[in-house]
Amino acid sequence: MPRRETDLIKPALAGGALAGVLSSIPFFHCLCCLWVLAGGILAVYLVSKTGSDQPSGFTQGDSLLAGALSGVFGAVISIIIKTPLSDYYLNWNKRFLESLARFADQMPPGWENWTEISQQGWNPFTFLLNLLLTSIIFAFLGVLGGLIGFSLFKPSAGAKNETQTAQNSGNSQPGL
Repeated sequence: MPRRETDLIKPALAGGALAGVLSSIPFFHCLCCLWVLAGGILAVYLVSKTGSDQPSGFTQGDSLLAGALSGVFGAVISIIIKTPLSDYYLNWNKRFLESLARFADQMPPGWENWTEISQQGWNPFTFLLNLLLTSIIFAFLGVLGGLIGFSLFKPSAGAKNETQTAQNSGNSQPGL
C-alpha cells in the first residue's frame, strides 16, 4: 500500500518547526543551513517511525518529499518569526558593515552607502519575494536533509522479505 502525502505532513511540520525556529533566533541563525538540514533529517526520522506499521516501509521519494515540505514549512515559520525582528537584524547588519571600516582601503568604492540601510516599513512585495526565495533555498536544503535522513534511517533490504518459517528438524532430510 503506497504512502499517502498526508502521512508526511505532521513529520514535515515538526521538522519545519525545528528549522524555522532555530534559523530565526538571533545568534542561532548563523547556522541556518544546518538547522534546515536537521529539520529534513528529523522529518525523515519521524516518517521512518510512522512507516514501520506499513508493509512497504518508506521510500526515498517519501524522504525527499518530507525533506522538501520540511524546508517549505521551515521557511514560512522563519519568515513569520523574523518579520517582527527585522529592526534587530537591520541593526545587526549595520554594525557588521561598520566593523568593516577598519578595512576601508580594501573595500570596493561606495561601500559606505551599504551602512545607510533604513527600515522603510513593511512592504508586501519584499515580504513575498523574501518568502519565495527562502522557500526555494530551504526546500533544496530540506531535500538534502531528506537524503541524509534516508541514508541513516532506511529500512534494511532484508527486513521486508524476512519471514520466519518453522522447521521440524525431525522431518527434514539433508540433501533432498
